[in-house]
Formats: sequence, C-alpha cells, structure tokens
Amino acid sequence: MHKLMLLILAACAGQAMAATHEMSLAPARFDALATLAVDAGVELDGFPDAQGVRHHLRLKRIDVYAAGARLLAVGADGEHEVPRSTRIQLIGSDETGGMRVHLAWDPGLRNLAGSGSSAAGAFVVSAAGEAPRLRLLVRPSEDALPAGVTLRTLGLDDALPTPLAAAPLALALPPVGVAAASRSATVAVDVDQELLINRFGGTGAGNVTAAGNWIADLFASMNIMYERDLNVTLLQGTTLFRTAGTPYTIKPDQAADGADLNAFGNYWQTHHAGVQRAFAMLLSGQMTGGFNASGIAWLNAYCNNSYSYSVNKVFTNAGVPVSASANLVAHELGHNFGAAHTHCSSAANGSSPVATGTIDQCFKGEASQGCYAGSVSCPVSGPGAPKGTVMSYCHTSAPNGAACGANVAQFHPTHATQLQALIASHTPACIVPVNSDLIFRNGFD
Repeated sequence: MHKLMLLILAACAGQAMAATHEMSLAPARFDALATLAVDAGVELDGFPDAQGVRHHLRLKRIDVYAAGARLLAVGADGEHEVPRSTRIQLIGSDETGGMRVHLAWDPGLRNLAGSGSSAAGAFVVSAAGEAPRLRLLVRPSEDALPAGVTLRTLGLDDALPTPLAAAPLALALPPVGVAAASRSATVAVDVDQELLINRFGGTGAGNVTAAGNWIADLFASMNIMYERDLNVTLLQGTTLFRTAGTPYTIKPDQAADGADLNAFGNYWQTHHAGVQRAFAMLLSGQMTGGFNASGIAWLNAYCNNSYSYSVNKVFTNAGVPVSASANLVAHELGHNFGAAHTHCSSAANGSSPVATGTIDQCFKGEASQGCYAGSVSCPVSGPGAPKGTVMSYCHTSAPNGAACGANVAQFHPTHATQLQALIASHTPACIVPVNSDLIFRNGFD
C-alpha cells in the first residue's frame, strides 16, 4: 500500500489580469515538485479558479498506464515498441470536491499545462516564465481558445443501446479478490493515422512521442472526474499508433455514427480480441477542420468483445487544449459505463430514456428518442450550475441547446450513484479492485 506523502507548497497569489488569474510557487519547492513520486501528494494553497476565487488543493501524482500496457507503432514493417510518456501527471481537488484540477509537465518542470473546473466553470492552466520563477496562469476554457473560435461537437444520438445477448470478453483482465474500495478500468487505445498527421504533424517518431504525451494528459484529465465521482481510475492500456494507414473506414468531417462504431469494433473483434481491456476506444483525427469533434459509443458495455467500444473524433487544432477532447472522450466512456444523456435520464435514478423529470433540460434534440422535448434552460441547481455536467448537452446552442457554456468536469450525483452500482456489479470480473490510498473517495486521510 502506498503511503500518501504531503509536501506543503507556499503559494503567492498574483494579480489578476483580465480573465487570467495568476499564481506563483515558492522557489524552494521546485526541486520537490520535480522529484515527486507516484502516489505522493502535494498541497497548493491559493489556487485560483476561472473567476479568481482561491482554493486549497490537494493533488497526487498518478501513473496513467495499466500494468503490462504496451505502446506500439504499427507501420508497414510491423509493430515497434514506443516508450511511455515521461510527463509527470497530478490530479486532485479541494476538500469539497467542487474544484478539480489536473496538472502535467515534462521532467524539469517544462511544458506545464493543465485543466480543471469548479462552480465558476471549466478552466485551462498554462505557465509563464521558467523554474524557479514559474507562474501558473488560469483562464476560463472559452478564453483559452484561439481568438474568434467556438468549438462544436457534432452529432446528437451518440449512445447506442447494447443487445443483451452479447457474450462477455473471454480475455478481459483476470479477476482478483475485492480487498479495497477503489477500482480501475483499463482502456485500450487505437490512434488512427489521421490523428497523427492532422494533430501532430506526421507519423515519425517525434510525432508519435507527441501523441503519446497528449494521450497521457488526456487520461489524467479524465481522471479528475472518474476518480472523484465514480471511485474508478481509468488506466491507459495497450495503445496502437497507426503510422502506415488506418485499416478500417472512418468517415471524414462527419458526425460519428453507427457505421464508424461498427467498423472500429468489428476490426478489434477480429484482430485484437486478445488485448486485455475493459473498453477500447478510437482516437481519430478525421475532423480535419480542427475545431469540430464528435463521438459515439455503445451504452452499458463492460468487457464485451462485441460492444465495449467508442469512436472519438477529437479536436485536431493544436490551439485547442487537451481538456476539450478529454471532455468528449470522458462523455463517450460514460456511455460505455452505462450513463445516458442528462436530458434523457431520470433525476431520481438515472434510468433512460425519460421525457419528464430529467436531470436537466438543456437540450431538446433527442425528443424522438423519448427524451426531454420542452423549452430549454440551464441548470439552476446541482454541480456546476448554471453549467452542465459531463453527460450533458448544456454546452450546445440553438435551436436545440441552451448554450450554458462549457460543461464542468463532474458527473451529476444521480449518474454517479447509478454508475457506482453498475461498476460494483462488474467487479471483479471486468473492473479490477486496486489497493491504494486515494485522496478522492475518502477525503484527504
């Protein structure tokens, strides 16, 4: 069992400039940050949110990789092992859990970036200066985009019901005894050639390394909600980088649909059934415009060789923070775990589809699926209100959406309760218990 080690970092609150809020760390602590061990913790006092309100945070360093995970460049001459990312990943929250933060950097505190959310909304973290005078800059997510850009998520019905007759995946992660409360889910990753080219500039070794770093950041960013709300850690499993072409057909510049999902899933059923995983996801660069994204996933599909898949056409412009794509991928994985959209889910128990008594009323575009069909409005209560949560469409605009701004990195409590029960029912056959000192589920003890 890992012991949580705490390093107290003195922080100086910088003067806010426009919508950017600044924080400086005491220089004497940079060596401690640079050598922080996995599962060791760190405290930050005075960390600003999107509106400049200061919070006391506790974060811990995590390893995003599953045991035995392999990173492979799949080229014309076969498969070649790729080194794991060396980026240092921290996730954490304040004592209430309302403020969640992800920070990452290369060794030597270089290329620091991060993201998070609170009741004030979603935000992005960047850095100015160099150690030991590095300053953290926090901006609302919308302000971190290139000037004049609005991100668009295409597609409406992005969760397909799973047939009950589906057979379990025989080569899922082996069961272990349930000795601890926390759990992990291994997600295998397929990176198409289009993402390597359109987001990272090519298929060479340097491009693959950049993609590997981005994916590590993406997993850590998703875990600020999965660990805190669902008591499950998403681990990056075996990852394939398609450097010589994509062996299945994914439509370019269109909303992800059932044909995309079947093409990806069928290929993995045939060629990668032996890869140990709870879920497998495609990270695709087929949205070539850069500022559009789309995803689709099977609903409630654990460790199933036929259905435990998602297709994620992520944002490909380098100016879009990784957290924007992480929100899309976390949403699609939320479908795999069993959550429907908030405007389709009962506020009482998360059941779906329902048209009345829904978690929120931000979106009316799925009325034909039995979901909410009335006038749209932003949430007035619940986490992040008036923003939506990760399974919401509250960020979408007219004619069907309420345009509430970027969703917060949080599951609605109704979904959290629903998914925790589903996760427990699939433990240990699919979701694997782990033995660690979480600072999330059990507070900071």
